[in-house]
Amino acid sequence: MKRDIREKLRPWLRALTNPHLLISLGIAWFLTNGWAYCAAGIGWYLDIPLLLKIGSVWLGILWMPGTPEKLFTFAVAMGILRLLFPDDTRTLAMIRRKSRQLKAHTKLAWQKLRARFSKSEPKDK
Repeated sequence: MKRDIREKLRPWLRALTNPHLLISLGIAWFLTNGWAYCAAGIGWYLDIPLLLKIGSVWLGILWMPGTPEKLFTFAVAMGILRLLFPDDTRTLAMIRRKSRQLKAHTKLAWQKLRARFSKSEPKDK
């Protein structure tokens, strides 16, 4: 059981610990989120109300339920990866392959769920 889980997680772990991807994710995270933490912290420490408010408002938006910021951050990271490391085709290919597999798995699960609900609905005629 544990071996199966390890075998499934190994390609993801190998890709996500790739230094090029980590650098790209770090830059993307700072561009989308990190600046707000810095702004709020500097605004609080140096008593700059405007900087504190701007950072706090953006952090409040980020922490709202359902905010798709991680998807946006990952998309920005992919752009940065392509820009900074254009020769790293292995990571990009693996991410594309895993993305296609995830989409196919999600589509299959959705079809099974729809079929289950359509069978369980009472048919009034």
